[in-house]
Amino acid sequence: LISLVPTRARFGATYRRQRAEIARAAADPAYAAVRHLEKLRALITLAHANSPFYRELIDAAYGAGADLCDFMPEDLLRLPILDRVKLSTAGEAALAAPKASLDRAATSGSNAEPPFSFWLDKGRSTREMAFVYDAWSRIGFNERTARAAFRGFALFPEGEHVHEWNPALRELRVSVFPMSLADAAHYLDLIDRRRIRYLYGYASALELFCRQLRRLGRRPKLPIKGIMPISEPLHPHQRRDISAVLGEVPFACFYGLSEKVLFAVELPGTIGTYAFNPLYGLAELVDNRGQRVTEKGREGRLVGTGFLSTGMPFIRYDTGDSARLVELPTPENGQRLIVDRLMPRRKPDFLVTTEGERVVTVDLTPEDPKMFAGIDEFQFYQ
Repeated sequence: LISLVPTRARFGATYRRQRAEIARAAADPAYAAVRHLEKLRALITLAHANSPFYRELIDAAYGAGADLCDFMPEDLLRLPILDRVKLSTAGEAALAAPKASLDRAATSGSNAEPPFSFWLDKGRSTREMAFVYDAWSRIGFNERTARAAFRGFALFPEGEHVHEWNPALRELRVSVFPMSLADAAHYLDLIDRRRIRYLYGYASALELFCRQLRRLGRRPKLPIKGIMPISEPLHPHQRRDISAVLGEVPFACFYGLSEKVLFAVELPGTIGTYAFNPLYGLAELVDNRGQRVTEKGREGRLVGTGFLSTGMPFIRYDTGDSARLVELPTPENGQRLIVDRLMPRRKPDFLVTTEGERVVTVDLTPEDPKMFAGIDEFQFYQ
């Protein structure tokens, strides 16, 4: 029954308002700049009023009793850049809303860094989906379009099922572990049966699926209209491998963070050049001394001040990611920082197969402990 309700209606009024605001900001840079400043001032005011941690930082930088109504983006430079260690040490003093109104979340961590726990607004999902669907709409995808999702779903009970259909999202979910030739052939049959023309998921999983299709000598019966990769960087060789099987299909790539601080979309007609959305957050590029990068072509670290989820403010948060400056944010471009060579802090590993091909993945093993039921040890055999 839920599949009969339009997805846009199911996402609710908040989603529809956010989509309308994103569209208006894209068409009107002056409006984008005004809303960007309003959101920044609202965040700073909220953090000062409700977070002991941020109140101390703001008072130290601007003096107790400073009028934050006139706060400007350049005033951020007087505040320190914060990282995961500082925010973890601050603990609940960093919150600007009661814990009951927030969800606890965490990054998965890596060999180079431990997991980082933080708090997000309960209502952030529909707002964020508005930005994601706006990015996907550039290649013709909308709320009524079916998609196949290659995201490593652990489909239970006990991994007995390797696919499922979500009628609410019109989404065919498939497990990417292990993605054997038989799995790929079965998934392609399901895609053909449901006449799916958009593929969504991890770049490494999409690449592996296409590699298996090449071995099978098969393609989808209907031409694929778009690829929507998430969570991992999309490497040039992956674009080539996917296009070699599916044709010159457009990619809808975006950059985001688990902490919901920044959101950027790859510009149409370019590969690897991203523009940050001014309604989602304020993006800075800084050098090793913490000074803003202003010279085009110079690289720096991405620092973000997020507007989407404010229960735990992220103000001048060091993402650990890096990029190269293409264009500074200005009122004329709607306060959109534009960068290329965007590299995540978690550098993805890859394995080389016996055929000499690369298997790229951020995590070489699934995180869910249920996937290891009955397994005591495992190893990679070289």
